[in-house]
Amino acid sequence: MRTTYHLAISKNLVSDAQWLITCGDPERTDKIAAHLDDSEMIGNNREYRTWIGTLQNTKVAVISHGIGGPGLSIMLDEAFKIMPVLKGVIRVGTSGGINKEASAGKVAISEGAVRLDGASSQIIPDPEYPAVPDIKMTYELIQMAEKLAIPYVSGITVSTATLYTGQGRQDGFRGYQPKEPRYSDAVSYWSRLSAVNMDMECSLLFIMGRLFNIPSACVTGIIDERLNSGDIIVEQRDIAIERAIRLVIEYLRSRIFDNVGE
Repeated sequence: MRTTYHLAISKNLVSDAQWLITCGDPERTDKIAAHLDDSEMIGNNREYRTWIGTLQNTKVAVISHGIGGPGLSIMLDEAFKIMPVLKGVIRVGTSGGINKEASAGKVAISEGAVRLDGASSQIIPDPEYPAVPDIKMTYELIQMAEKLAIPYVSGITVSTATLYTGQGRQDGFRGYQPKEPRYSDAVSYWSRLSAVNMDMECSLLFIMGRLFNIPSACVTGIIDERLNSGDIIVEQRDIAIERAIRLVIEYLRSRIFDNVGE
């Protein structure tokens, strides 16, 4: 029986899930789920592909959300309703580096995000309300990256509603760009403000996590270096994604182990 319109999964299959890992690309869920024990795909509707499995005998769900804040907001709304014992959600995505230290192949751990996602303003309209992840989870992810010797950067992520105009790309249709510097010269603009990377979802995740008191964090593999070019560095793409997945899986494994017996 379907209890969620878009996820198209039954509540009883995920009601005991304690952790949720989410990502944009449905095919990435397959890679993440491969690290779980007894993993099973239980839903595959539109951009939303759902797996369920275990780590340390603890139920973990993996769900894709497609591109951008609106799709993520739908997924989180429906997932939160049917996962009453959820302890946290972590996004495993991709992003573009806009800081000289944010080179392709590294992992970016977001400490906060600029709310240009286009969706969070319809959830918390006050633009002064900050988009910040769970501090404890974020710090522990940084510690785990250091323990695993995974190259990383941490800092402010710029989450945009559009890929071409929002991120200052010049290769969109007719090269169109708004005149505002934060769009037409987005990379230089946000880099000067010490942001480290750009994505399209982190700020929405943080807003919903804070609003509903569900700890959230965002880890993205850096796949291009926007200060140098706008092109994906293909040879680093898979490396960055695998590093992000490994970091999150090992973090959860450690977190669940530490909580056994509590």
